[in-house]
Amino acid sequence: MIGRLVKGIDLRHYGSGNVGASNIFASVSKFWVVPHSLFEILVKGASPICIGLLVMDMERSSMTLAGAGLLAIAGHNWMVFLKFTGGRGIAVASGALLALAPWELTIFVGLAMGGYLVFKSAGTWVFISLLLLPVWSWLFNEPESITWFCIGIIGLVSLKRLLSNWTPLPADMPWQRVLFNRLIKDRDTDRREDWVHRTPAGPK
Repeated sequence: MIGRLVKGIDLRHYGSGNVGASNIFASVSKFWVVPHSLFEILVKGASPICIGLLVMDMERSSMTLAGAGLLAIAGHNWMVFLKFTGGRGIAVASGALLALAPWELTIFVGLAMGGYLVFKSAGTWVFISLLLLPVWSWLFNEPESITWFCIGIIGLVSLKRLLSNWTPLPADMPWQRVLFNRLIKDRDTDRREDWVHRTPAGPK
């Protein structure tokens, strides 16, 4: 909606093809990342957990509560309104973690941002930070449901990266290389610039 209203484009045909904050940043405007991210974090991610905790009086250790968070991420990654395409789920997962496991979120954000600042590879360091979520949950002696919630986040984000909104595998690159790039770097191409600046007519 932001892509269409602000620039008259379908985000699914530009940049990474995702309808998430990073593609809005690259293809639309830096300004619109803020309201978009706040909506995904607070409304999509945190609100289902908060409703369970505050309205339905559920325990933080509830498997149902963890399941609600995972369903929110899955619904964002594969939206029925967009023919089962969507975003990567990082912002929504962050919102769910904010409400359910804030210490794990703090370490996740700190490690991902620190890795990006040093190595300039956001996709890789977000993935590394995701993989370590269950470790922090175990070290903090969290309820089993939260550890499984962290594992579920890894599974949903990894599956989304590999499927990449059902984008066909490029013919000019071995499929093993493409899947490696998708999982680790969160893109099909080796060069980030060739990915984030794509248009329907090809890279800018």
